[in-house]
Amino acid sequence: MPEDLKEWHAPCGIYCKMCPGVKAYGCRGCRTEKGQVHKLPICETYQCVIGKGHDFCYECEEFPCERLMPIVNYEIFIPNNSKVFNLVMIEKLGIEEWNKRCEEITTKYYKGKKIRYGGDKLTLKKKDPNLYKKKKN
Repeated sequence: MPEDLKEWHAPCGIYCKMCPGVKAYGCRGCRTEKGQVHKLPICETYQCVIGKGHDFCYECEEFPCERLMPIVNYEIFIPNNSKVFNLVMIEKLGIEEWNKRCEEITTKYYKGKKIRYGGDKLTLKKKDPNLYKKKKN
């Protein structure tokens, strides 16, 4: 796997270029920073993956584990909830193909909306204001 492709894809699946830590702390990506963003403690997930000799969490027999559990009250600030999805896509598509798609998908993660409720896909389109108005007979 090309090292330059891995550079901006953290072992936990976060696409580091779009992570708020890059702008807020001048982070250069989890791999470059050896799992330590700014003055925060070293990431336990990073230590786990690298310590086991893997490139990504999905390579571990324990995947998915509690380290990847979504955090409801931090989803706006930390891209934590995208980890498992990203890891599954990296495993499915390979890092080269995922790298071509991840910026668009990550943009949808941060800025996208659900037009309808349920299983619809995220979109950057505006919601139709008439979508949920009561229909006249």
